Amino acid sequence: MGRELTTFSNQRKQGSPGHATLCTSRSRRRGKRRNRRDLSRLRQAELLELPICDLGLTLSNTLMAARVERVMGELATVRLSFRPYTWLSTEWFAPDGLPGFALPFHLLHPQLARLEREATGRLEGGELDECLRLLRHETAHAIDSAYGLHRRASWRAMFGRFGSPYRASYIPKPGLRDYVINLDNWYAQSHPAEDWAETFAVWLDPRSNWREAYRDWPALEKLEYVDSLMQEVRGSRALEIEYERVEDIEDNTTKLSKYFRRRKQ
Repeated sequence: MGRELTTFSNQRKQGSPGHATLCTSRSRRRGKRRNRRDLSRLRQAELLELPICDLGLTLSNTLMAARVERVMGELATVRLSFRPYTWLSTEWFAPDGLPGFALPFHLLHPQLARLEREATGRLEGGELDECLRLLRHETAHAIDSAYGLHRRASWRAMFGRFGSPYRASYIPKPGLRDYVINLDNWYAQSHPAEDWAETFAVWLDPRSNWREAYRDWPALEKLEYVDSLMQEVRGSRALEIEYERVEDIEDNTTKLSKYFRRRKQ
């Protein structure tokens, strides 16, 4: 039974093909990184009065950092030299043309995670399995940008036109075996760029056993294409792309109270 769904692309701000159409200014606070705070010592009222840029959050030595490293290890296992860069923002998203992706800051601390869950009713990427699936998906967008893969005629023949406009919503076909299943709501069906990212994510997952799991699916052809394409780019030098940190939390002066109020709305 198909039902109309709001796409994850909107939720993660991937408004243009596969990625985000966002301000790409450099972080203005790059030389003024805040000291890490012990947020657990703050009462909720005190915490909510802090601007996001003053939370003192860093990715190092966190559970999220360990999960990122796990996926980087998966890239090493399949002998890919490419490694995406990451930064902290308000949501999961991979900006168009950049070989990296943003991670939601609220996943770095249990108090912030609780506020996010209370505001939105869910915590996207809070559980290990879902987080790894998201990391693999965003890595796929980054590797596409790093090598300009969607410009290839073979990519377009396999997944469709990268420049196709995103729809505000889509009606998935749950029984359609032309697409792999990684994220919820049959997300691969939403756009060619997401079809690519979902296929790569399944291919990269060391537990997917994709050749057997998709043996009788037309989607197997896409997985075999990814496998062949990654063999080709192994060890290849990525395109010369300037690294940007789009909507870095170091530039976000919004107070948490206002931010989570907006999230709830």
